Amino acid sequence: MKLLNVLEAFIVYGEKKLGLNELDEVYAKNKLYAHFNVYPAGEVLTPEKISDVDGFVAYFTSYYQKMKLPDYAIEQNIAELFDIISPRPSEVVKVFNSLLKQNPKLATSYLYNLGVNNYYIHQKAIKKNVEWVATYPHAPSLEISINLSKPEKNNKDIAKLLQVKKENNYPKCVLCLENLGFAGNAKRAPRQNIRMIPMKLMGEDWFMQYSPYGYFKEHMILVDQKHEPMEISTRIFKILFAFLKVIPHYTIVSNSDLPIVGGSILNHEHFQGGNYVFPLQKAKDLYLIKQHHYPRTKISVLDFYNTALKLSGKNPNEIIDAASLILKKWRNYTDTALAIKPGHNTVTPILRINKDHYEMVLILRCNSVSEKYPDGIYHVHPEYFGVKQEGIGVIEACGRFILPARLLRQMTVVEKVAKAGLSEKAYLKQYPDLKLFKPYIDALKKHPKMRMKDYINLTGQAILDNTSVFKKDQEGMNHLHRFIKSLAL
Repeated sequence: MKLLNVLEAFIVYGEKKLGLNELDEVYAKNKLYAHFNVYPAGEVLTPEKISDVDGFVAYFTSYYQKMKLPDYAIEQNIAELFDIISPRPSEVVKVFNSLLKQNPKLATSYLYNLGVNNYYIHQKAIKKNVEWVATYPHAPSLEISINLSKPEKNNKDIAKLLQVKKENNYPKCVLCLENLGFAGNAKRAPRQNIRMIPMKLMGEDWFMQYSPYGYFKEHMILVDQKHEPMEISTRIFKILFAFLKVIPHYTIVSNSDLPIVGGSILNHEHFQGGNYVFPLQKAKDLYLIKQHHYPRTKISVLDFYNTALKLSGKNPNEIIDAASLILKKWRNYTDTALAIKPGHNTVTPILRINKDHYEMVLILRCNSVSEKYPDGIYHVHPEYFGVKQEGIGVIEACGRFILPARLLRQMTVVEKVAKAGLSEKAYLKQYPDLKLFKPYIDALKKHPKMRMKDYINLTGQAILDNTSVFKKDQEGMNHLHRFIKSLAL
C-alpha cells in the first residue's frame, strides 16, 4: 500500500467516523504529511480500501515496526495520528452538552463511540478478553474476566522506565487533567486522543472520561480536577448523587479510601461507573433492618458474599444522611474478636437509579492486619494469590473479577502439570511462575474431573468471603447484629 493513499483513506475515515469537517480536513492532511514527511506531487490520490479503526492501526503498526520503533513509541505515534483527525476537546464538549440536553444516553453514546473510533478505547483488544459467568447451586453468580486488553508489565517494560528521567513528574498521575493531549513516554501511555467532559458537581470541578481498557460496558471514570487523595465522606456521597442527576442511566461507584481495601490509585479522587449493573446490585435482601429515623428509606442487609448494606428510597437527602451515619459509626466501631478497630474501617459505596428510586449499597471494609495475615485479614488469603493478589477494589467487591492475562496460559499449564502428576520440584523447575499455584495443583490432583476454570469459580467465592468482615455463619451474623444494633437506627 502506498502511504499517501492510506493517509487519504484515513482522512475519509475521519470525515465519516469522527466528524472531520472540510476546513479541518486540509489542516489534518498537512499535519499528517508533516508527521510522515511525505507530500503529494500534484497527483490525484485514491484512498486505499481501509475503512475501520483496526485496519488503520494494523497498517500504522506495521509501518513503525519496519522503522524499528519500540512498542511504546509506536503507541505514541498512532495516538497522535488519531488525534489529528479527531475533533478538538472543546468541540467534543459542545456536542456532548448539546446532546445531553436532548437525552443523556445520546451524550454518553456519542463520547463512548468517539473513543472507540479514534482508538482511545481499544475495542478490538477488549473483545479478546475471556469472560464467563460463574454459577453456584445456592449462592449468587459472579462474573469472571481474564483481561487481555491491558498487559502486565514484564522485565522489558520495566527496563524501559530507565529511559524516563526520575524527576519527571508531569502529569502528577495518570488521572490528572494534564493528561489531556499528553504525548506519553516509556513510563506512561499516550493520551493525545483522549477526550474529557468537564462537570460542575456540588460546586466542584470534575471531568468525565472513558477507560481505554473497559472492564465492563461503557466503563467510565469521573475525576476530581484537583489532585487530592481519595476520601469517603458525606461530601463524596453527595457528589455521587449529583452525578446521577446528570447521567441517570449509569451506575456510579467509588473505591474505598484506605490501602489494601482501596483501589490502585489512592492519591487522586475519582469514581468509576458505566451503563452496567453488577452482580452485587442484583442480590436479594437477606433481611430488612428495622429502623425509625429514616421513614422514606428501606435499609437491608444483602444476601451476598461480602458484608453489604443497601439503602433504597426516593429521597436523596435522607439516603445520604443514613449512609453518613452508618459510615461514622463504622469508622469508629470496635470488635476485638474480629480485629475491627477505629482507623481501619471504611466503606465502598455503589449507587444507581433503579426505575423510580435510588439504590445505594455500602460494602463494609476493614484493612486490619495480623501476624497470620500481614497483607490484610480481610484481603485475599495467600492460598488464592495465584489467581488474585492485588487489593480487591470496588469492581471485584461488586462481584466482577478482573484477572490478569497470564492466567489464561497458567490455567492450561496447571491442568497439564496436575494430569501428569508432577512433583512440586519437577513442575517448578519447568514452570517457575507456578509457585503460587500449589493449592490449585494439589486440588486438581485429588479431583481429576475438576478443571482450573471450576477452581477459579470457587476462588471467586472464597476471595469475597475473605473480604467479608462479618461471615455468613452464625457467629459472623451475631457480630453483624451487634454492629447493626450499635447504629441505633
